[in-house]
Amino acid sequence: MFKSMQWKIVLMYSLLILFAMQFFGFYLLQGIEEYYLNDFSASLETQGELLASFVRRHLVDEQAELYIHDLVKGFGLQAGTEIMVLDGFGRVISSNNEDTELLGRRIVHQEVTRALTGHKSEDLRIVPDTNQRSKYLALPVKSGQNVVGVIYLVGSLEGLDNTLGQIRRILLTGGLLVMTITACLGFVLAKTITVPIQFLTSKAEKMASGDFSQKIIVKEDDEIGQLGMMFNHLAQQLDETLKEISSEKSKSEAILNYMTDGILAFSRQGILIHMNPAAQQMLGIHDGQPVEEYANKLLIQMFPQGDYWSSMEEKEQLVSEFTWGEQEEKVLKAFFAPFKTREGSLTGFLVVLHNITRERKLSQLQQEFVANVSHELRTPLTTIKSYVEALVENPMDDRNLQSKFLRVVKNETDRMVRLVQDLLTLSRLDYRQVRWKKEWVDIKKLAEETVELAAVELEELGIFWSIKFPNYLPPLYLDRDRIKQVLLNLLNNAQQYTPSQGSITLEIEVETDKVIISLEDTGCGIPEEDLPRVFERFYRVDKTRSRDYGGTGLGLPIARQIIEAHGGQMIIVSNLDQGTRVSFILPQDLDQEEGDKFYVGEN
Repeated sequence: MFKSMQWKIVLMYSLLILFAMQFFGFYLLQGIEEYYLNDFSASLETQGELLASFVRRHLVDEQAELYIHDLVKGFGLQAGTEIMVLDGFGRVISSNNEDTELLGRRIVHQEVTRALTGHKSEDLRIVPDTNQRSKYLALPVKSGQNVVGVIYLVGSLEGLDNTLGQIRRILLTGGLLVMTITACLGFVLAKTITVPIQFLTSKAEKMASGDFSQKIIVKEDDEIGQLGMMFNHLAQQLDETLKEISSEKSKSEAILNYMTDGILAFSRQGILIHMNPAAQQMLGIHDGQPVEEYANKLLIQMFPQGDYWSSMEEKEQLVSEFTWGEQEEKVLKAFFAPFKTREGSLTGFLVVLHNITRERKLSQLQQEFVANVSHELRTPLTTIKSYVEALVENPMDDRNLQSKFLRVVKNETDRMVRLVQDLLTLSRLDYRQVRWKKEWVDIKKLAEETVELAAVELEELGIFWSIKFPNYLPPLYLDRDRIKQVLLNLLNNAQQYTPSQGSITLEIEVETDKVIISLEDTGCGIPEEDLPRVFERFYRVDKTRSRDYGGTGLGLPIARQIIEAHGGQMIIVSNLDQGTRVSFILPQDLDQEEGDKFYVGEN
């Protein structure tokens, strides 16, 4: 209870008032007692001197004892004090005390002895019998220079003590009353201080729980009011600061969460602090899996000796490239950056992950592409070189043999020209630099023209062909020559891989919003493991046969890009030793403006 500030204030005020009252009461009682004692002593001395003046002339006369005795009795009744008249030897001559044995007794008290020497003497003592204080006064009675007697007065202070006792009781009662009033007033005063402080405390508790909308209603302009105003200012500043921090945190979290790079933050002890979603995706971490386990595994893989701190102390930034994943292997590149205090001590480090799998695959594809192009060009160039060297070094008279050599050179040259043209076409398609000639085309007529171009050669090879059309085919907005190029490419592929007595069927189907053009053969088919790669550049299922027919391995990649540029798609279904069906789908419900969206480049 006394831990409360309110009770401390009440106790402090009460003790302060108690001390003040004690101090005031002590000096007041001392002053009153001194005043009454002085008054009592003066009255007692006056009576004694008066009595001494009466008895002075009778002390030298032994026959005057009766007169002195009557005089003492009268003074005693009037003064209310005990009066004794002593002779020059200290013997009691007369007394107003009823004790007759006292007469003739010698009084040897100190004050009497002193008075016999001619000096006034007084004393204040407690009477053992009554336990009351009494005032003792001894006055010398002189006759000339000789002391002829002593007036000895004893006055009881019981009345004075009773009066002082009453005053003490009055002061005590008043003090208790004042203390009670002081305690009540102190309690009220303390509440005026503690209630606002308690109110501030409750508001501060709510602020500590995150509610910074708390405000203090300032009613006074005193220190408590100023404290309330500062509290409101503090709450406002904290609210604005936390909102700003929250906003910055949200921005940082949004940046981290939507970054394509993986971010991992580690403490000085190597404990994971944060990992963004991109890093979880790169490391193959799914919901519910322990991210710390993957993070530790990552550090162990990059720093098998656990010396990342010494490595980072030597360099400002470390770069590490490694493979990750069991089912789907990825190539990741990690950048390590330490973060330090102002004093330069390391407190943690940041790991930024880049998924460079695609770049590495592209680099590998580029290398394969250069190797394939080099190989495709080297073969015909080697043939041309050998035949030309034979013609130059060994001139021939046989015109037929010369013509044969020259035809081989011409065929190989045409093969290189086709390769270069296909490469240029792919390059234009990749960089969207194709000059498209768009128009509304009758797809049935285009298909018939394309098949007629290959019909003679198909009949010579003993391959049966057929065309299937529905009753109605809508016109399509497309590049006639490019689609014709696709059809010829597919026909040439079907012709190469279809044996004699086989068949090739061109079929056109119309659905709600698209036209499906399919070319199906009964050739050797494509192995299942090769199907995902048939659209790769320079990829051939049967390389020997393809080269024999002058194929470059670029026909299907070019065909697919042309179809996709028309907003369509190409699908291949094949069964080994049974045949292949190649279909491409073109949208039919596009007007000219919508169709142009798929043609990017020059028109």
